[in-house]
Amino acid sequence: MMLLSDWSKMKKLLIGALALLLLSGCGSITADSGSDTSTEIGYDRSEAKVALSEGSAIAVDQQMIQTASITLRVDDVAQSADDISQYVASIGGRIDSKNEYRNPDSSEITSTDLMVKVPSEQLDAALERLKSFGDLEGFSTSASDVTLQVIDLDARIASLETSIASLKKLLDEATTVTDLLAAETALSQRQSELDSLKSQRTYLADQIKLSAIWINIYPKNALDAVKPIGFVAGLEKGWEAIVDFASNLTTWTGLALPWFGLLLLLAIVLRLFGAISKSRRKR
Repeated sequence: MMLLSDWSKMKKLLIGALALLLLSGCGSITADSGSDTSTEIGYDRSEAKVALSEGSAIAVDQQMIQTASITLRVDDVAQSADDISQYVASIGGRIDSKNEYRNPDSSEITSTDLMVKVPSEQLDAALERLKSFGDLEGFSTSASDVTLQVIDLDARIASLETSIASLKKLLDEATTVTDLLAAETALSQRQSELDSLKSQRTYLADQIKLSAIWINIYPKNALDAVKPIGFVAGLEKGWEAIVDFASNLTTWTGLALPWFGLLLLLAIVLRLFGAISKSRRKR
């Protein structure tokens, strides 16, 4: 009886151990399965970071955004603006914006602001040529290094493209409605993110390829009142002032003569009237 009782206890222990072993194995399989599913469907930004690290190890050309600003004084604002526009077009550039300001009395163009884009590899030559269109009054340049932004965007785009390819494969292999809906939702989100990143990359590439130049064009005569002109030039300006005064004096004289004639006529009539009145009194 003692041996039978011991055997019964050992049998229960063995059954319990076997059950625990089976449960442990099932849990491990479930965890592995869940891990594979999340890897296929989910998108971890760490993938982009890994790609960025790998890309950073590769030699990448420096990516720069260059801009410049020029202020010119010219004899003819409208003609100079047209000449600059033609030159920019001739080197493969474009005019992004143009603002003209006019004199309300004469409709004459008093100043023009241009924002042009020129190929970045021709920026230095273009700036030297643009300076020759008039008297240079102001000039500045700036550059911004966007190499890391380009590498980051390229890595994230590559990672998303890989994720989308995996999701499309899952979509084809989906066997349940739940899996199909999950794959479609994830695919839609990834595609939206990819389109946004590609738009950013295109905009950045345009800024790198074409450098922006802001050009302000003003007439020279607007500066004459404050610009030192020298002794000889001062004599010329003085003579011009005398001529202008004489011209204005002639104009005012012409305006006044009819009034003098009218006043003289009135004086003669009044004098005759007074003489006639005086002769009548004597009689």
